[in-house]
Amino acid sequence: MTLAMTSVATSPACTLRARLANTKRVAARCRHALPTMFKPDHCFPSKVSASATASHRCRQMIVRAEQKGKGVGRGGYPIDEEKSKQLKLVADKMDAFFAHNDEAAFDAVASTDITLHGDLLILDNDLSGADRVKQTLGLYTKAYDYKHENIAHGADIDGGSVFHFWLHQDLKKKEGGGDGKAEELTDGTATKAALWRYVVGDNGKVTDIYFLTQLTPDEKLSMFTDPKLGSDLKFDVMDFKGPTIEPEDNRMSSMLDSAKIFSEIWETGNSSLADNILSKNFKEIAPIFGSKIEGPEKFKSTIDGLFSNYTRTGGMSAFAVDPDSNKAFIHWESKGKMSGDGPDGISLYGLNMLIFDSYGLVETVVGFRQPLPNERVKYMKKVPEKAGAAV
Repeated sequence: MTLAMTSVATSPACTLRARLANTKRVAARCRHALPTMFKPDHCFPSKVSASATASHRCRQMIVRAEQKGKGVGRGGYPIDEEKSKQLKLVADKMDAFFAHNDEAAFDAVASTDITLHGDLLILDNDLSGADRVKQTLGLYTKAYDYKHENIAHGADIDGGSVFHFWLHQDLKKKEGGGDGKAEELTDGTATKAALWRYVVGDNGKVTDIYFLTQLTPDEKLSMFTDPKLGSDLKFDVMDFKGPTIEPEDNRMSSMLDSAKIFSEIWETGNSSLADNILSKNFKEIAPIFGSKIEGPEKFKSTIDGLFSNYTRTGGMSAFAVDPDSNKAFIHWESKGKMSGDGPDGISLYGLNMLIFDSYGLVETVVGFRQPLPNERVKYMKKVPEKAGAAV
């Protein structure tokens, strides 16, 4: 994933580092300084987990001090109640469509020229037109039985869009559908986690849909040379539950800053920025291929390895925070080039959900992205010559 260029002077990472540097001077005298800075109910050393290391406890206290300090994080998160309501309505209508195949709900918020952007897995090319998009998405909702769980949504006020993450548990092909081969890849049940971004026009209608999802056993069977790839990765709704926060809480701004820093890591390859925002229990899960990165150091080495062979030439990003929980969202698009004999040009997008721990550090990232060209050759049965154009 990646982020559009951010000047060093205004970089969220630089701002946060400056704040932390100032706060560390206070945290060095934690026993005496913190109780005098905050009201008694804001004193948090007793809330630090007993299993945390001394250095991690210090980091946790610094982060909490950063969140509670006077003026820190305030005013940094855009609040537009009218726009938020409009975007939440879109998320609710789309949720009804995926939960119950409610086509009327889809019709209520879809523009006539809506575009469904290809994920280069299920859909090779962009698809335009409300009826065609509804029909394509309905191929899934009509073919499967599942327990629908609406996990989170986040309004991107500046970008006029809303992110939507849902989970389907106990996923099974409807009776009479399929030959049973796909079910042999699992214990008879599967999950499908999906992350969406709906771009909304001034009239409140969805103009663009970006999506990336965990693949069903049937999809893997038809697409992958090894259909068992990622089949052991199953999610439970509790994997995504988190503490509820108040919308006016400083943490909304803090989470937004952390999301931008996470993107900045992928933009610049500066893995050291991870030290400011990642929990010691950090993990990143890639539902499409079933891969997992565990621990900040492993994450940093992954970044270092990638950017030793990759040069980014452009891209964009959008962000949102869930106002009701501990989650932030990122949509990124990247253009770049691999070194050596790699492709001359790579263009792909990804959708991420960041889950924060009780100390405001990023603990889990659910990371979806389109497959790289070499991954399509390696894992997929058929690789189209061209992909991405609207049809």
